[in-house]
Amino acid sequence: MRFALLGGDDRFVHLCALLRADGHAVRPFALERALPDCAGTAEAALADADCVLLPLPCEKGGVLNAPLSAGTFAPAEVLRHAAPGVPVLAGKPGRATADACLAYDLALTDYGAREDFALRNADLTAEGALALLLDGPKSLRDSRFLVAGYGRIGRLLAAKLTALGASVTVAARSAAARAAAELAGCASVSVEAAPRDGWDAVMNTIPEVVFDGAAIGRFGGARLIELASPPYGFDSGAANAQGKPILLASGLPGKTAPQSAAAAVQKTIYAILEERT
Repeated sequence: MRFALLGGDDRFVHLCALLRADGHAVRPFALERALPDCAGTAEAALADADCVLLPLPCEKGGVLNAPLSAGTFAPAEVLRHAAPGVPVLAGKPGRATADACLAYDLALTDYGAREDFALRNADLTAEGALALLLDGPKSLRDSRFLVAGYGRIGRLLAAKLTALGASVTVAARSAAARAAAELAGCASVSVEAAPRDGWDAVMNTIPEVVFDGAAIGRFGGARLIELASPPYGFDSGAANAQGKPILLASGLPGKTAPQSAAAAVQKTIYAILEERT
């Protein structure tokens, strides 16, 4: 199969290698700082492509997310060279990408919205969070952690910490989630009751502000680690006013395990293409 791979970070560098190892033809573009064989133009990369792969996140500020390129590219500028009907697989595409695919009759699929990808990505995020916690003054076994939220990331993170002997409390809004956490070997509290001193670290996975300035103040000297996507769970303005740094750790898979993150994208891409046949 012929893939056009446009933009992206280290994950897409590894994805290019993984696809080629499987025998596919891959023409990268806007990755020239990492891949010397990049196509010189989007038109060259997209020539005869059977599938177009765009990064996660697909856009930043309305342009293609391409940190490994010296250029700046609007989605419409590059996608106009794709043949009508070609599948475009993108991670959380924005309006610019969606509009371009509609204008050029391209079949857009958001692989970032799929449950199979979300589960693999959540596991890598939880593992990346462990690496952050290991860079601290105490061992995991001697630490007390609060995990806010018990969705995909919270559930996996709590399980990994518990398996390593850490004391883990899950803060969740629903009684069902708290019960599930307890059955998995964690303590549980409501989100409202969670803010108190005594935690070594508080890790938020809830993508909405649940800890205001008063709550942050009650956490005392705990490390505050943000694992959720915007608008995040900690009130960053209030935290800054109190001189309490928040470690913004969203996008961990691409930073701590880019090859495994690329494999998660690859498996999702294959599943999507298989489902289309």
